[in-house]
Amino acid sequence: MKRLSIFLGAMVALSTWAQTSSKEESLETSIANRAKETPLTPQQKKPNEITVGHLTYSGIAVEVVKTDNPFQLINPAAPEKYGSAEDNVVRDPISNRVSGLKIFSIQF
Repeated sequence: MKRLSIFLGAMVALSTWAQTSSKEESLETSIANRAKETPLTPQQKKPNEITVGHLTYSGIAVEVVKTDNPFQLINPAAPEKYGSAEDNVVRDPISNRVSGLKIFSIQF
């Protein structure tokens, strides 16, 4: 009887160890598969940003200097390469409403 209980205890311990090791392996393989499936995409530069070292300059003034046709910035039917109006607005963090325009901004 004593041998049977020791044998059953050892089998239970062995089966739980086998289940946890297979879960860890499956977790690792699923993470590796997901990493292989997700392609790396380079960050697209916004038309209203200039990066110099660790500083990023952005805003309407930067976009006017950088664009080839400044009149397209006020055209509502302008092509996508001229950027979005959302890039140059400042939103209130509480109400998420537009509270102003970003004329010139420096990010560290």
